[in-house]
Amino acid sequence: MIESTIIESLYYILTKIKKADKIKLVKLVYLADKYHLIRYGRTITDDDYYAMKYGPVGTTVKDILSLDSFSMTEKGFKYASRLLEKIDGNTFQANPGARVNFEMLSETDEEALDFVIERFGKMSSWKLKDYTHKYPEWYKYENLFKDGLTRRERIETSELLSTLKGDPISMPSKHIKESKKILTGTFG
Repeated sequence: MIESTIIESLYYILTKIKKADKIKLVKLVYLADKYHLIRYGRTITDDDYYAMKYGPVGTTVKDILSLDSFSMTEKGFKYASRLLEKIDGNTFQANPGARVNFEMLSETDEEALDFVIERFGKMSSWKLKDYTHKYPEWYKYENLFKDGLTRRERIETSELLSTLKGDPISMPSKHIKESKKILTGTFG
């Protein structure tokens, strides 16, 4: 289920921006997950996030983009191979012959993906990397990465509720608190 949602999210992005490298796709899905979590109290992908050298990374997104049968279920590998096409070792496009109804994506999932594509889709991979490094869930580990003391650090889903000054993803703090209640199931 998680694989199918992520594969459809990647395919959806690629149908809109035509082609992108792995870093750009990982960052766009991360930003869409942040947007959706902040607004609706859940991520699109339900992926596990880690701070890594080039920023926050969804582990299943990363695995799917390897297009390696060892890192996915057989069903997930077949679905990804049908929808995602590697142009070269690191660049992808939507398979032009594939058709999908986006059954795994809700209206709000598509809204989040559209928002991120509109706001961030024209940014280069490296500008996206730099932008995502500003979020506290990555920034707090910056010195560990600079000093070579870690390769990855776990990011709790609730940490994705962070925003930046002037961030287009931001919502009023009262709204974010309500989203956190939805995420944690703590309404008291």
